[in-house]
Amino acid sequence: MRTVAILAATAVLSLAAGSARADGRAWAAAKAGLPATTKLVISVDVAAAQKTQLFTTYYPKLRDKPEAGKVLDAIKDGCKLDPLAVVGSVVVASGEDDEDAVIYVAMTGIDKAKASSCLQTMARTDDKTAKVSIKHTGNVTEVTKGGDTVYFGWVGKDVVVVPLRNKDKAALTRWMGGKGALAKSDLGKTLAKLNTSATVWGAGNGTKEIQPGLNAKGGYGTLNTGNGMLACDIHAVLENTEQASNMAGMANQQLDQAKNGGPLLPPEVVSLLKATTVTADKDEVRIKANVAEKDVLGAIAFAMTVGGP
Repeated sequence: MRTVAILAATAVLSLAAGSARADGRAWAAAKAGLPATTKLVISVDVAAAQKTQLFTTYYPKLRDKPEAGKVLDAIKDGCKLDPLAVVGSVVVASGEDDEDAVIYVAMTGIDKAKASSCLQTMARTDDKTAKVSIKHTGNVTEVTKGGDTVYFGWVGKDVVVVPLRNKDKAALTRWMGGKGALAKSDLGKTLAKLNTSATVWGAGNGTKEIQPGLNAKGGYGTLNTGNGMLACDIHAVLENTEQASNMAGMANQQLDQAKNGGPLLPPEVVSLLKATTVTADKDEVRIKANVAEKDVLGAIAFAMTVGGP
């Protein structure tokens, strides 16, 4: 039974849809609940994202996919909700295992009671006669259909917590029971550096070998949108100053080579490359770019053409 998974998918599908105004409810709830073992956090301001050309271009394509269309139609027809107005803000987090993850979703125009009724309706999408039961125990809701039970949690009346392992109640409890522990962790200290008002922001910890002699310990960054522009500021944290300097040097060399690609590259890609700077700052490599959305769209189209179907 995939009821809660469908809710999670709805959150992802609606990342760029959002409501008329942005809010920080998802991050406020996640910041309080995530455990110290969290390794990755990503937040999306859905109200700002829906105003971009990227959303206008790619959301209709996503809507045409049968799986996405089925979910959105179930919400609209069965729950009498506008699927593009359900999500207010979203935070995604994961641990060491990528399969161990959670989504905090702040909902607009739908509270705990209405969401429960909606879940029952959606669970019967494929079988109108199916027996579906809902049970609330404190801040945890159990949805049972046949022999399957899935769990999701609540922070207040309108922030739903959806674990990827939705049949594991212990996983849900762990993802909600941090009691502010995230702020005291290494990742929490990194998150404190970020502008959490950005359209998209995120940070992650974990050693990864980029190539022999270059090991990233983590990274953080922001993406802001507005007036047809995308402003990106990304930091990769290396093991020491020497590694950061070496990585920045190699990146700039590759960037210069690409910029000199001449007629092999379309103007949009060249514009992206020219707008990108890479610098070393102590043990960090900083990548900044302020580019037009139309150039990003052109670069994506070029990449899809080169990559094939």
